[in-house]
Amino acid sequence: MSSPRVTVIGDSTLDVTVRTGEALRAGGDAHATISLVPGGQGANVAVRLARAGVPVRLATALADDMAGRMLLAALEADRVALATAAPAEHSGLVMVLVDRAGERSMLSDRVNLELRAVRAACVGVEWVHCSGYPLADDDGGDELAAHLGTLGPTRVSVGGGSLQFDAKRAAKVRDRLSAARPRLLVFGLDEAAALLDTPHPSLPAAADAIASAFPGAVAVVTGGAAGSAAAGPGFALSVAAHDPSTPMVDATGAGDAYAACLIAGLLDGEWPPGVPALRTAMESATHLGALVSRVVGAQGRVGGERASQG
Repeated sequence: MSSPRVTVIGDSTLDVTVRTGEALRAGGDAHATISLVPGGQGANVAVRLARAGVPVRLATALADDMAGRMLLAALEADRVALATAAPAEHSGLVMVLVDRAGERSMLSDRVNLELRAVRAACVGVEWVHCSGYPLADDDGGDELAAHLGTLGPTRVSVGGGSLQFDAKRAAKVRDRLSAARPRLLVFGLDEAAALLDTPHPSLPAAADAIASAFPGAVAVVTGGAAGSAAAGPGFALSVAAHDPSTPMVDATGAGDAYAACLIAGLLDGEWPPGVPALRTAMESATHLGALVSRVVGAQGRVGGERASQG
């Protein structure tokens, strides 16, 4: 395996995905299709990078339990290198409820990351991508942000985290992002509103607001069927959504696929990226995100991705 070029920091979870077209009834029984699949925001990004041919390392927390062994096997099959410290008390689990339109809601039992593994994983790579979840976590978020801020020439990006409206938490995350000094921020429109504690009327407005809040960073805001928008020092651009002919099945992991494809598209270029290069990367990321939402599971394989090596 080639030496990793990118380190991803984030969780790896076993997702119990439940799809049903019936209304739930208290005390009743509804027909559903239930799948047990690998997920976790960090692992999702790492797997998509590996399938794009980018040597990648994942700093995550896994236990020596049934879920951990299943997740380890899946990551190894996709040739994702792992950086872990002592085994976690238990592996992360997420219940994903998918409605008939393909939108998902999640119930999460996540595991805190070990900062020793994170520090070791950041050595010798060109890019470090951090999930928003560990940065939003008060147990370690400050230390993680401070470490990211010391990485100097290494490109640092942050994305996702399913932030909710909470003024105090948003203020903490903004402070941590300032300390981490990321060069790229990738958030969904709702996450951007929660981060800034202010809704915005459009993707371009949200991207511009994030870029203004974190000077020098390139901000990308995604909006599913609305496409995506980016803003940064002296530029702004928008990219239309990719519209596959098939309906959405499961939105889980689509945003993570977008982030991975964006990183892969910008990895070999100069920084900050020129507008044409950024537009091309965003268009490819939009296409992959749309394809991922047409399969079940956050790491469901889509056409054009490299086959597993297991």
